[in-house]
Amino acid sequence: MTLVHSHLLGACCAVLTLGQVASATTRPAAKHVVDGDRTTLGLRATPGASVIVTFSDRPTAAQAAARLTGLGAVRALVPQIGVWQLTPSNAADVAVAAARRSKVLRVEWSLERRQATLPARRPPIIALAPISVPAPTDPLVANQWSLQTGRWTPSLTGRPERPRIAILDTGLDTSTPDWATPGVSAYGWDVVRRVALTGDSGAEGHGTHVAGIAAAPANGVGVVGVAPASTDPAMARARVIPVKITFRDSNGFDVSTDATQMAGIVYAVNHGAKVINISSGGPGYRHAFQDTVNWAYKRGALVVASVGNDGHGANDVNYPAGYDHVVGVAASCDGSVDGVDCLTARGRATFSNFNFSVDVLAPGVRILSTLPRRVIDSSAPAGYGYLDGTSMAAPYVTGTAALVYASHPNASPDQVLRVIETTSDRAVAGVGRTSKLGWGELNPARAVNATAPRNDLTEPNDDVNWLQKRFDIALTRTRRIVTLTARADYNDDHLDVYALPLAKGRRVRVTLAAKGSRLAAFAYDGKGRIAPELMTDAQFERRIRGLTKRTTPGANAFTFTARTTGRHFIQVVAGAGGTAGEYTLRVERLN
Repeated sequence: MTLVHSHLLGACCAVLTLGQVASATTRPAAKHVVDGDRTTLGLRATPGASVIVTFSDRPTAAQAAARLTGLGAVRALVPQIGVWQLTPSNAADVAVAAARRSKVLRVEWSLERRQATLPARRPPIIALAPISVPAPTDPLVANQWSLQTGRWTPSLTGRPERPRIAILDTGLDTSTPDWATPGVSAYGWDVVRRVALTGDSGAEGHGTHVAGIAAAPANGVGVVGVAPASTDPAMARARVIPVKITFRDSNGFDVSTDATQMAGIVYAVNHGAKVINISSGGPGYRHAFQDTVNWAYKRGALVVASVGNDGHGANDVNYPAGYDHVVGVAASCDGSVDGVDCLTARGRATFSNFNFSVDVLAPGVRILSTLPRRVIDSSAPAGYGYLDGTSMAAPYVTGTAALVYASHPNASPDQVLRVIETTSDRAVAGVGRTSKLGWGELNPARAVNATAPRNDLTEPNDDVNWLQKRFDIALTRTRRIVTLTARADYNDDHLDVYALPLAKGRRVRVTLAAKGSRLAAFAYDGKGRIAPELMTDAQFERRIRGLTKRTTPGANAFTFTARTTGRHFIQVVAGAGGTAGEYTLRVERLN
C-alpha cells in the first residue's frame, strides 16, 4: 500500500455482494446469507449440539461462567476474542436465554461439519509406470500422479525449513509405515476428549490420508507429501500437528462441528502452525468462526479448506471454505476421462462444488496416500490407499502453502494466499476467475518461485474490532489529504474498514477509484461493529453518513460532515462479478 504525506497505513481488500448504489439510504447486501438469529435461536441444530457465545468484551473464565450461570457447562473456545462454548443443561430455550445475558453480543448453534471425501472408492487403478526420481526414494512416488505433472519437483522442498502444518481431522496413525519414524509429527491433540492424540479413529482413516498428501516424509518408505515432514532434529518445525476434531455420530459417520474446528484452529496456532488444513465442511455461516479465522490470520496462520463434493447436487457454499481469508480448494482430475466425475483430462471434477468459495483447483481424483493398516485398499500395499474428493485436493494446497512460506521468509498469510492464486493457471493466462474454476489449477513450482506481493500491514481489517489505532487515517491542517491503495477481491476478503478520527463539524471528501473492480465506499458514525451481517436496517440508517452513488470502475466521491467528535469509519465493499485488483482511497479534509 502507498500513502501520501508519509502517513504509514496498511490497507486491504473489501468485498460484498452489491448492485448499483442508488442513494444514501441504500444498504449494501451482505455477502453471506445467514439465518435470522432472532427466529432460529430457539431451534436446536442437532442432538447434543452446543452453543457458541460471543461476548462484547473478553471475559475471564470466572466472568463468563457467572454471566451464563444456570444455563450449562461453559468452556473457553476462542477466549482471545471473547468466544465461549456453552453446553446446555436444558436445551429447550438456552440460546434465547443466553442472548439476554450481560454483554452477550451473539449466540449461534455449533453446526455439524462433514468430511469431503467421496463415499465410494473407485475400483483398483493400474499403477503409473515407474519413473526415475533422484529424490525422494519413496517407492510409491511413481504412483502419485499429482507429483508427476511437472508442477511439483523435489527441488521445491530444498528451501529453508518450512513451518508447521496442522491437520484438523480424524487423527493420525503413527504406526503406519510412512508415519512410524519418530519426530515427523508433534503435539497431537484430541479437542473433543481434550487428551493427547492416540491415533486415527476415523472409519476410513481420513486424517491419515489427508496428512500424507500434505506432508508424508521423504524417508524412502511408501509415498511422499508435497511438503515432506522432516526427520532431522535440526528441522524440528517441519512437522505435522495432527488435531482430532471429529466424533462418531449416531449413524456411524465421522463428523466435526463449528466448535471443534474452532478449538482445533486455536490449538494449532498456539502450537506454531502456519498452515491449517480442514478437509470438511457444510452449509451455514457463523460470525464467531469468521472471527476465529481472522484471529488466526492476524497471527500468521492460513486456513485451507475443501469446498465440498455436492457439485451434482445442491452446490451449497460450504464453510469454512466460504469464509474470508480461507483458501477454498476444488478437485481437479488426472489425465483420464471417465464420463462421470472427469469429463475432461485435468479439468474440474464434476463432483466439486462451484460457487464463490472456490479459489483454486488441485488434484483430487485417484489420490494415493497413507492409511491406517486396518483400512484395506486392495489396489495398494498395506498402509496406503486411493481416495477421491475435495478432501484430497485441500492438503495439496496446504503443502504448497507451507513451501511458499519457506521460500518467502516472514511472509504474511495475505501474501501467501495471493501468491497461490496469482500463480494458478487462469491468473497467469490473464483469464478471469470463475465460480467453477477459481483462479485455475494450482502450480506449486510457480508459486514457490514467485515474487510475493507487498504486505498488507492492517490485514485483517474486516470490521471495527480488528482495527489498530496506529493505522488510523489522521488528517491535520498540514496533512489534509491521505491516499492509500489496497486490493479488493469479493471471494477472499469482502470488507475493508478504515478508522478516521474527526472533530465535530469536520467536513471530509472520500474518493474511491478502481480500474476493473465493482466497489463502493460508505462512511459511518460512532462505535460498534459495522459488518453488514451484524447491522440491522435501523442501525444502518442511523449510522450512515455518506456513500458513493454508484460502483466503480472509475472514480466516485462523496462528502460528509462529522456530527460528533471521535472515530468515524470508512468501509470499502466489493461486489460479486468484479475483477479483483487494486483500488485507491483518497480522504481529504475540507475545513
